[in-house]
Amino acid sequence: MTDGREPTDEAMTEAAMIAAYHSRGRSSSLVPVDYTPVRQVKKPAGAKPGMVIYHVYQTAYVTPNEAEVEKLRVE
Repeated sequence: MTDGREPTDEAMTEAAMIAAYHSRGRSSSLVPVDYTPVRQVKKPAGAKPGMVIYHVYQTAYVTPNEAEVEKLRVE
């Protein structure tokens, strides 16, 4: 939680790395991770659980690093 403040670039990079690590792109380099404010995320009527759509977003390209993800887990 950011308590209404903008997250730092470091926090965004770490979050993108965690997301990429837990994706099918885990073994790839420069995995694209889309991010958007919560207000831009919508669940279509009748959609399956977890299915959402978004239109306004940015993409971060990160390389998943298991050691970094494990380090972040401990903190």
